[in-house]
Amino acid sequence: MTEAVEGHVTTEIVMLNPETVRGASNLTSQEFLAQLMSKLGGKNPEETGGFQEAPLAYDAVWALALALNKTVGPLKAKGRRLEDFNYNNKDITAEIYRALNTSSFEGVSGHVVFDAQGSRMAWTLIEQLQGGSYKKIGYYDMTKGNLSWYGNDRWIGSDPPADQTVVIQKFRYLSQKLFVSVSVFAGLGILMGIVCLTFNIYNSNVRYIQNSQPYLNNMTAVGCMMALAAVFPLGIDGLHVRNSQFPVVCQFRLWLLGLGFSLAYGSMFTKIWWVHTVFTKKDEKKDKRKHLEPWKLYATVGVLLVIDILSLMIWQIVDPLHITVEKFTKEAPKGDVDQLIEPLLQHCSSEKMNTWLGKNLSGFDTFKNLLLIYQPLVIHSNLALSVLIYGYGRHI
Repeated sequence: MTEAVEGHVTTEIVMLNPETVRGASNLTSQEFLAQLMSKLGGKNPEETGGFQEAPLAYDAVWALALALNKTVGPLKAKGRRLEDFNYNNKDITAEIYRALNTSSFEGVSGHVVFDAQGSRMAWTLIEQLQGGSYKKIGYYDMTKGNLSWYGNDRWIGSDPPADQTVVIQKFRYLSQKLFVSVSVFAGLGILMGIVCLTFNIYNSNVRYIQNSQPYLNNMTAVGCMMALAAVFPLGIDGLHVRNSQFPVVCQFRLWLLGLGFSLAYGSMFTKIWWVHTVFTKKDEKKDKRKHLEPWKLYATVGVLLVIDILSLMIWQIVDPLHITVEKFTKEAPKGDVDQLIEPLLQHCSSEKMNTWLGKNLSGFDTFKNLLLIYQPLVIHSNLALSVLIYGYGRHI
């Protein structure tokens, strides 16, 4: 227990003025103490009840005497006297209370003043237990807001203990090793897309390439590259850009990924859908190799792109993305009991995020979810086809 309480700080009201000042009684605190000891006639002060509080009681009597003296003039102006006082006389009582409440003088216990509630505003003595005994380390005068610090305080360790648990907010960022690794794979994917796009353009006159609608293949390659390029802004966080630039990064992510999906997946779905439409007609025996008009394919992809662009524009205007900071459970660092770490994570978000993403089946991106659900059904029905047109059929 002795080790546990060592160094603790305690406070108490100063009952004897530590300064050598003559107050209203024309006595210093030491002179008052000497007179009090003489009145005790050699008795042990520790065995005398109220000895420590004697300076406060002495100043309280002086405060009352000065207050009564201060009320003489105002009462005389009203045609009254202190001798007329009784407990039913509210006017004289209020005058005495006002005089006491405005009292301010130097006493043997320190500067005497009262607060609005009538309580004594005394000095506060600050002590610290050092080596088993209390040492004075400072005074606080609450009437003047003045702290007198001796500078002789001692603490276990280099600094005084914290008066509260310090919460340090720390942002969590994406692992740079992970970001670089994924970026490398995305870069390789983009490079592969460029190779496929170049190959498709260079061999556009080859019959098999022509039959597979090379322009749609180009759209697929470009869409895949755009979707892969979205990896880079998706990995950018507060470690790389300022908060004012973060909303721009959020929009860039959204547009790259959205348009990339519409180009890549939309072009593939278009070819699969039109093959399915043409070769599942009732009159397929009469027109099994009906020519597919390319403009219809391009128009379908264009419709998907227009829907995507319009939805993204409306989203950006009506409810733009902004930074949202997610707070996690506070964590205690090792070896420090006075601190807690509050992890924070930045998100791109908007007020009605779920609606825009179609999580409640009412968002603008719902059609993409429908494409993802519907395409496997179309592919399954195409497996029965034995035709080889546009490079598709049972091997689609």
